[in-house]
Amino acid sequence: STYYHIALVMLNHMEELDELSINKLAELCAVSKSTISKFIRFLGYEDFADFRYAAVFQDNKYGYSFNYVNDVMNYIKNNSMDSFVLAVQQDIAATYMNLDWDAVDRLVQDIAHYKKVAAFGLLFSETAALDLQIKLAYNKKFIVTNLNDQKQDSFIEAAREDTLIIVFSDSGEFLNKYQNIADFSYKQAFMKTKARVALITSNPGAASHPCVSYCLLYQKTRKLHTHRIVYGILTDIIAYKYREYVGKQKN
Repeated sequence: STYYHIALVMLNHMEELDELSINKLAELCAVSKSTISKFIRFLGYEDFADFRYAAVFQDNKYGYSFNYVNDVMNYIKNNSMDSFVLAVQQDIAATYMNLDWDAVDRLVQDIAHYKKVAAFGLLFSETAALDLQIKLAYNKKFIVTNLNDQKQDSFIEAAREDTLIIVFSDSGEFLNKYQNIADFSYKQAFMKTKARVALITSNPGAASHPCVSYCLLYQKTRKLHTHRIVYGILTDIIAYKYREYVGKQKN
């Protein structure tokens, strides 16, 4: 689409977007200035000046503590690659050794018995949802996920009692906030849903969230965020236990 083309050109000129005039951007995209203006408003900005102000690229623009460059890249720089790999190994081991298998079984049974199942997250947590979707599909269980946050919200808000929503969120804040915008504004989708919500997180405090039915907790041995790797182990466990459970039900 035209908007896809404009977005791709913008991403290819990410570091200079805040300096480009609307005329130059239109020229780069081979579209009219009015088309650029329409796209900017489609993104939610008032005008091109508003967009250009927001387009300044920084590694950790909003001071987000989970930022990948700020967290992982700086950890490796300040310590070593060996230390990073050791941290990942320790987190995987700690998660496995301390895993609540009753919670795993509960989640697997819910996946098997709920008519509709969805999995959502943000950034690396959304890739975990996609990973689980693929692994379950290999076992003939088809679940919903979506990268688009507006479509996520629409699904969550409309979900009824026949739906299980699995949330991947290292901090648990996915339930409360839009974490990838400047003011970290609060979301209401989970307060409106009638679905059962199962949370996969490292934050034990998130279990008290009023919308969460139960949590599957994993361990971290230090502040370094290794969840995107630990998630892969957890989704393997969930998919295998699902296959095992379904197989037993058939016998």
